[in-house]
Amino acid sequence: MHHQPCDPFHQPAEGEVPMQSLARAERLVVVAMRAWAAPHRAPGQPHPDWRGVLAAAGLAPVGLIGFDLLMSVLARGARRNLDVRCCHCPGVGADEAALVDLLAALQRNDELGALGVLGDWLPGEAIGPALRGARRFAGQLLAIGLAPLALRAPCLSAPRWLH
Repeated sequence: MHHQPCDPFHQPAEGEVPMQSLARAERLVVVAMRAWAAPHRAPGQPHPDWRGVLAAAGLAPVGLIGFDLLMSVLARGARRNLDVRCCHCPGVGADEAALVDLLAALQRNDELGALGVLGDWLPGEAIGPALRGARRFAGQLLAIGLAPLALRAPCLSAPRWLH
């Protein structure tokens, strides 16, 4: 995970999605990701509880378990440092946007799009467990009426037909 200090008073960089522009579903995903990563960024400091964030939104325990599984696999197996910002950062990091895109892809049954996001982060053997967690989380978001919209250009999927 990305561990550089953040100035909460800076403006989002050019081309960066501002947190304040996110709809409820996208904001919930980014806030939960940041809260999950916060103890890894600054151990021993007070942090928001990611479980409380998701439970307050109405997510069932299976959704929390799925989210924790996904994040645990990312924390242990990511091939690179992920761009996860501090809880107060006004801009959305590239990997935070990718998580929103992953969940949006799963909710629209775009398996290749989801695998594209996970493949960018993880080696092959870690994709299965991460995908299981992401599916549970995405399903529970949908169950409470939250359908995140992709924040980046959609991943290329297989064509529906060939000419």
